Order: sequence, then structure tokens, then C-alpha cells
Amino acid sequence: MTGLLAACNNKPKAVNEEDRVLTFADFRSFFPEGKVYRLNADSLRRPLADSLAFKAKVVKQFLPDTLAKGVFGATEQPRFFPRALISRDEMLYFVVEGKTKAGSAAWLSLYDKKGTFLKRHLVARNISGKPRMGFVLDEKFNIRVSTETQRSTRDDVYAANPDGSLILILTNSNEPLNAGIYNPIDTLPRKHKFSANYTAGEQNLVSIRDGETPKEFQFYIHFSKDKGACTGELDGVGRFTSATTGQFRDKRTSCILDFKFSSSRVTITETGCGAYRGIKCFFEGSYTKKKK
Repeated sequence: MTGLLAACNNKPKAVNEEDRVLTFADFRSFFPEGKVYRLNADSLRRPLADSLAFKAKVVKQFLPDTLAKGVFGATEQPRFFPRALISRDEMLYFVVEGKTKAGSAAWLSLYDKKGTFLKRHLVARNISGKPRMGFVLDEKFNIRVSTETQRSTRDDVYAANPDGSLILILTNSNEPLNAGIYNPIDTLPRKHKFSANYTAGEQNLVSIRDGETPKEFQFYIHFSKDKGACTGELDGVGRFTSATTGQFRDKRTSCILDFKFSSSRVTITETGCGAYRGIKCFFEGSYTKKKK
């Protein structure tokens, strides 16, 4: 009888979240999804919350053992963070960042839709003593990797093969560092009356494009002030809050951007967007609408 009572009192334990077997859908859910993505070398120096880092079991189950090989030293133990996910037909583009005391790097990790890992490619880096790298994945799935040295800048444009390997389709070398602004959303639809490019000088751009719904808009902002000493860059999806105003609220930081539109310009004010700009300049100002 005693044994029977003991058995009845041993109620099943609730499944601990730490013990739960993860699925590929769980892995996908860690990443914010988008249609385009840009990550420059300066952005890699910005701190990320410890709570966003992958737990060890996620790294072991879903990321290749060789992910950081050749980038960090053998004794360095990088922490990995999910940055972005872009989905295309039968391929998924995951952007994973690794951080150590020496610096940071990011990779495109390519998987098929069933969750099979294909290839990984270094696309961004900010580590002392090594060339700086940044990249853009645009809406046509072109991967533009920029490599900066003290003497030159090289842009390599790639496309992904079905097996996850990359094919080089274009190289521009020895370009001036400020050879113009690359707008990753330039070719997206612009049927809305406020969808346009707005400028305030050669190195300051606000690009607005149509959203997936009439209540949304996509944007890309780049500015450079004090002769390039202070820069900022941000893209995302905003929502119209009235017929002439809109707002963007970043899910990962406290950043808020307010947009006020007229027939000829857009005015922007910010709250708490220091993660995306220098400390002495702001995402604020008035930009004039350019003709098509």
C-alpha cells in the first residue's frame, strides 16, 4: 500500500522550457523577418542585450560547428545573436552575429525550407587589425558585400545557388569611400502619394516605399553630418497614424521615429534611436521630395 501511495503522489513534471526539444520553427521564431537587410561595420560595434543571445543548446543544434572558424581565435568563445531572416522560395537567409571582446562579425547562414543547413558566408566584420566588412541583401536577393581597407573599398555582388554556394556577378573595386548612397529599397513599389525619395544634401536620404497594407510604409534613412564625423542609418516598416503622419517603433530597442508628410517634404523627429547613429547627431530634420 505504501508503494502504491508513493506512485500515486509522483505527479508528472511540467515540461521545463529549457528541456523542451526545439524545432526548426522555434529556431526561425528567434529572428525578426524582413524583405531586405543591411548591416554595416559600424553597426557591429553596437552592444546587444545579453537576453537576445542564443542559448548553448540552440547553437549546438542549429548552427554549424565551423561558423566562426577563421574569424575568431581558437581560444575565443563568441556569443551568437539572431539579426534577421529573409525568406525566398525554397531558401532561407539567416543573419547571425558573433561577438567577442576582440570585435564582431556576421554571417549569412543558408538553409532550405525543411531546415537543412546548406552553407555559411562571412558578410560583415569589425575586428581590430582586419579589413572592415558590411553587406546588403536587397529585394532581388543580391548580396552586396563591401570590404574596406585603408587604401580602397571593394564591392562584390553575389547571388546564391540552390546548394547555398555563392556566385560572383559583379565587382567594383577602388571606389571612393563616399561614392554615393546605396538605397536597398529603391526598386520597391512607390504608388502611395508619399512614396518617394527625400533629400537634404548629397549624403542625406529618406526613402519611402509602399507597405504591404495601405496602413504601412517602408523606409530607409541615411544621413551624414559634420563632414562624415557623425552618421546614422536605419530601415524598417512604419504605420500611418493619420492622413499625413506616421510612426516607427523598433521592436528591439526603444527607438521611435515620427514622420510628418506634406506634398513636398517629410519632417522626422526621433526618440531614443542612439543604437542606429552617432552620439552627437540625430534622426531629425526636414527633407525635400525629389521628382521621379
